[in-house]
This record gives sequence, structure tokens and C-alpha cells, in this order.
Amino acid sequence: MARPKNQTARRAELVAAARKAIVLHGLSAVRIRDVADTAGMAPGSVTYYFRELDELFQEVFTDAVERFSSLRRAAVQDLEEPRDRLVATIRAGLPTGPDDELCCLLYEFAPQARKNTRDAALRRTLYDDQVDLYCELLSNGEADDAFQLAAPAREIASNLVALEDAYGYHIIAGTSVTRATAEQYLIGYAATATGARLRTN
Repeated sequence: MARPKNQTARRAELVAAARKAIVLHGLSAVRIRDVADTAGMAPGSVTYYFRELDELFQEVFTDAVERFSSLRRAAVQDLEEPRDRLVATIRAGLPTGPDDELCCLLYEFAPQARKNTRDAALRRTLYDDQVDLYCELLSNGEADDAFQLAAPAREIASNLVALEDAYGYHIIAGTSVTRATAEQYLIGYAATATGARLRTN
């Protein structure tokens, strides 16, 4: 039997429901019933549009990776001064807090990359995109004499992304590292690595 014409809208509803269920229960604990209950549908409706739960999870992860990258680039697109762009990029890469849905999703899927080749490819895409974003920003800033880089742009960019990933985990996990602390440390490292005075307000 052919699926109805509103298939795209229904699938989008289920992806949104799966996002909420994953943040609420944790990826490893989510079952078809959890997604169905969150979407207000019968379990059969979930399997009608997604034959396997893993197929739905892949759409959730793909969507999260694409949204994170696009939102981060949008956060700096109207800024011209390299130092302002660097600070805005750092801020856009950290979770807003333990309940940041998008970042929670990315951290839920992170452990899967070790055993799931598709998740590993998405994780690599996300990492490479963030490094490229920083690398472009740092190189342009150096060309404009706004930065005096203490190391190659890609090395600094890779360190910034690694620090973001580590601090972001602590923010999501609710440890003693707060969003404000992580932001302060990252901007401090960026200032040292670029030789620039970076505004924090």
C-alpha cells in the first residue's frame, strides 16, 4: 500500500518526537513505544514510516549535525571584525546549559561512532566542519593582521574544537564546569593562540 502524500510531514513529526524521547530517556533506552507516545501516534505508525528504529535515529542524528553546523555559521554571518567572529563562534559552539536539546542529541550519539560506521561518518563530518570553520576564520584574521597566530591555523582550530567537545560534555552532564566557565577558558585560550584581545561582553 502506498504511503499517503503527507509522508514528509509525518516523518518530520516522528523525527521531532524521537529527538524529544532521546533527550528525555537517553538514546540507548528509547523504544518505538516512547517515540509513538511522544508523537501521539500508535506504534504501528512509527514502523509504517520507519521500518527500523535505527533508520529513525539516523535521521535524527543527521538532522542534528546539519542544524548545529548551519546555526553556528548563521551566528557569525553578519559580523565583520575577526575578533568578534571568533568570540561569537566560540559561544555558538557551547551548549546553553544541561537542557540544550541539540547539544544533548549530539552527545547522546557520540559513543555510537565507535561501532556504527554511519554514526562515525557523521561525527567525522561534524568535527571536520567545525575545524574548517575555525581554520577559515583564523586564517582570514591573520591575513587582516587582526591575529598573530602562535601555531598553524589548523592546529589552533583543532584544539578549539577538542576543548569545546570536552567542556560541552561537562556542561551537559552538569559537573562543576559551567557554561560561563567553559566560555571564559575557551576565549582565554583563543586570545593566547591568536595574540588578540578578545571582548567577552
